[in-house]
Amino acid sequence: MSIRTHLLRAPLAVAALAAITAGSALPASAAPAPVTPAPVTASPVAVTAASGGELFPELNGWRIRAAGSDDVYLVLDGMRRLIPSSVTFNALFSGTDGIRQVLTVDNIADGGPLTAYAYLARTADAPTVFLVSDGVKREITPAAMDTFGFDPQKVRTTYAWVLAGLPSAAPLT
Repeated sequence: MSIRTHLLRAPLAVAALAAITAGSALPASAAPAPVTPAPVTASPVAVTAASGGELFPELNGWRIRAAGSDDVYLVLDGMRRLIPSSVTFNALFSGTDGIRQVLTVDNIADGGPLTAYAYLARTADAPTVFLVSDGVKREITPAAMDTFGFDPQKVRTTYAWVLAGLPSAAPLT
């Protein structure tokens, strides 16, 4: 539920609670006047996404886990992407040192899970590394390798035709 919805419902909830605790019904004359909430402005970075959360591109590369949960997410394109298994996690990262614990992940837009067995790949004749997930390849710049915490030792060498057969998505920078 958005902050705006909470602001609109708050006066009614307070009036109803007062009536209940006083043991009487709320008289029509005591009904609160409609409240016009102050405009809620989103930061230029936070944009509401279809999943109900917001996009947080400034968190790209973060690996996060909600308090009390074992699920680990990678923030990619400002959205949380579930890392579906330890096999997938170990194919991308060297360890759990970079995982940040947060109170909740529900405020971050859900981009769906990474593909099971997502991996890092390059060809034998080129140094460019790609993240292969969701049926696409995404070029990873050297700076993004560090930002995202990808393990260079986990990069697979594959045939050029394998990567050439995959559509390209926006690079990770």
